[in-house]
Amino acid sequence: MIGFQNSIGRKIGAAILGTTVSALVLTMTLNIASFFHSYRQATVQKANGLAKIMATSTISALDFNDPDSAKEILDSISLITNIVGATIFMPSGDIFASFGTKAKSLPVLDDGSQVEINTFIVTQPIKSGKDTLGYIVLEGTFSDQGEWFYHNLATSGLILLAVLAACIIAANHFRKKITKPIAQLTAAVREISENKDYSKRVAYKSKDEIGYLVSEFNSMLGKIETRDSWLNSHREMLETIVSQRTKEVRAKQGQLKEKNTQLIKQIHERRTAEMIREEVERINRHDLKSSLNLVIGYPELLLNKGNLTPEQGKYIKRIAAAGYRMLDMIQFHLEMFKMEQGIYTLKTMPVDLIEMLCSLEEEMALLLNQSEVSLSIIMNKEEINGAEEVHINGEMVLLRTMFRNLIKNGVEGSVKGGKVSIDIESDELFTTVSISNSLPVPAEVRGRFFNKYVTAGKEDGTGLGTYSANLIAKTHNASINMETSDQTGTTVSARFAAVTIES
Repeated sequence: MIGFQNSIGRKIGAAILGTTVSALVLTMTLNIASFFHSYRQATVQKANGLAKIMATSTISALDFNDPDSAKEILDSISLITNIVGATIFMPSGDIFASFGTKAKSLPVLDDGSQVEINTFIVTQPIKSGKDTLGYIVLEGTFSDQGEWFYHNLATSGLILLAVLAACIIAANHFRKKITKPIAQLTAAVREISENKDYSKRVAYKSKDEIGYLVSEFNSMLGKIETRDSWLNSHREMLETIVSQRTKEVRAKQGQLKEKNTQLIKQIHERRTAEMIREEVERINRHDLKSSLNLVIGYPELLLNKGNLTPEQGKYIKRIAAAGYRMLDMIQFHLEMFKMEQGIYTLKTMPVDLIEMLCSLEEEMALLLNQSEVSLSIIMNKEEINGAEEVHINGEMVLLRTMFRNLIKNGVEGSVKGGKVSIDIESDELFTTVSISNSLPVPAEVRGRFFNKYVTAGKEDGTGLGTYSANLIAKTHNASINMETSDQTGTTVSARFAAVTIES
């Protein structure tokens, strides 16, 4: 049997003995209290009866005013052990005769008796016919209550010991009967837990609750044994499968490692090529910028010398203007490189958005005519007349490049006879510019619309227009987004912080 520090057998025995002893002690306490109270009441009743007898016996002594005769009668009380004194009072309150402890005065009692813890007083009137001749007062003690109490307590103790012994025997018997199958069940559980032997069974049969518990426990062990047998067979099968899969995975890992090495090598080569290409582009832009000095300088020299026909002067001015535009483009590419690297310093100033968009409309008049596309500029739901002013903080050249690219994309994304709409919405916090055209963005580039070198459907497209627009917007701490669908076409919106110009 397995020992526990607080076994259920001890708990059952303690519960039986504790309940029995508590009931016995409570019963004995109530009986002793009841007997104690009954004893005191009986003693007082006996004193009242004695007082009545003494009152009748002393009538003649009071009638003949014979205190000696009355004292002789009172002396007979010495045979009563509980009475320690007797006093006869006259109606006036004077003492007529006494025995033992003398009362100092005639007590006034409601019911003729007064009971305290260890003493009592009984008063009885002495009457002759209807006349009250006096009063007799008896004083007594409960002198033998202690002896009576200890006698009863000893008897009760002997009874308690006898009952306790019987309870111990009975509790031990029932404890063994109840805990024996539980101990067997506990021993089986411990052995199964330590050895993992589920073939173990508990040999106990009964039709009570414990018998049902043992039966179900044995049934559960049978199911676990069957399950373990099935699991062992499947575990062996899984170990074989895992061993085969491990070999396959290791082979694939070797192949994957080789592919990863090749991929890392390709990425490194591509990054190196990208860096070389960017460096070459930067050098080329620098060389082009140097060469453009001749393209811009010589037209100015020819114009200054004169002797040119008006038509020749017009052509030379166009050559100079084209050179300046190319210079601006090269300069923008250099600045875009700085913006990509995060080292560009923005030179901000209030820029009139309406004036800039109107000048871009004039600049792109040729493209609009060739494409047969109309351009409208609307501010707060109304067509502008050119006199309005809306300012944003930024760098004029960059903003002009940004909106030129967006408007050009809008024109190229429109059908002949179509329309590009520029909507401006301005309030106290933000100024939003939305450029809309009728055709949707091709599905294959929608998710990469603002990425570098992304273009579709354009013969001369470089994929830098929307990329540079996005870069310029971020440099200006502005947000830019694109919405497109087959039903509504495409809208690109840029939102800038509003600027208040004090007059």
